[in-house]
Amino acid sequence: MNDIEHFFKHGYVVVPNVLSAEKCAYFRQLLEGNYADYAQHYATASSDKGSLSDKSNEKVVFNLHNKSLDWFALFEHPQILSIVSAALQQGSYQQAEPYYLNNISARCPLLGNPGQQLHIDSGLPGVNYCLKANVVWLLDDFTEQNGATRIVPGSHTWTSFPPNGERHPDEIIVTGSEGSALVFNANLWHGGGANITNSSRWALLLGYARWFIKPSFDFMQNTPQAIFDQLTDEQKRLLGFTLTPPKDEFTRLRRISWEPEQPAPYQLP
Repeated sequence: MNDIEHFFKHGYVVVPNVLSAEKCAYFRQLLEGNYADYAQHYATASSDKGSLSDKSNEKVVFNLHNKSLDWFALFEHPQILSIVSAALQQGSYQQAEPYYLNNISARCPLLGNPGQQLHIDSGLPGVNYCLKANVVWLLDDFTEQNGATRIVPGSHTWTSFPPNGERHPDEIIVTGSEGSALVFNANLWHGGGANITNSSRWALLLGYARWFIKPSFDFMQNTPQAIFDQLTDEQKRLLGFTLTPPKDEFTRLRRISWEPEQPAPYQLP
């Protein structure tokens, strides 16, 4: 069974050893620097204690596209995008409608992090086709002790949400070596595990979605011009710069534009 077949049957696939140890160390260094620079400016990141939005016991960095172009080597990795493309273009018109990167973040649970509630990221369980595909890049080794991702294989076809506060008897822990990638249907029941160690456990978290799903952040509003000017047209499409709706009927009539739109002025804090 190849990677794409495994993804469709079980709702996930692990692709081992895609990045070198040196690359993983480099990206971890970037994240530690980003967290030190920007976390102090986050909007009420510790709200909703105990919920998925509670970030008080973990390091998180958002919107990596506006911090370093080096991340695009992972955003556009051909081996991973071959799986994502198969998932997100299945069933679309001529199997060819666009998808884009609608969530870009990285997460490192700290010692004592209790783990996450099992959840889905698509917002709608049991749909016929994959609406959103997640990619978790393991920038550290994932172990049972440091908060590796828990999943319930096959749950991407279920028509219900995970019950609050409960574990599932069929859930497994996805362990793996740094440099590997976990790709899964966002309908798959999943959640971060508890971290009982002091070790680093950084993961790059990418969500790719069909073109009509709205993004987690507005890339049109948070991409500095200096970054935008360095992007290729394909990278601009990947960030959804051709998917913004037209302002009015005098500007454009199609919801998908032929050329990437210009972002609004933006500067990081």
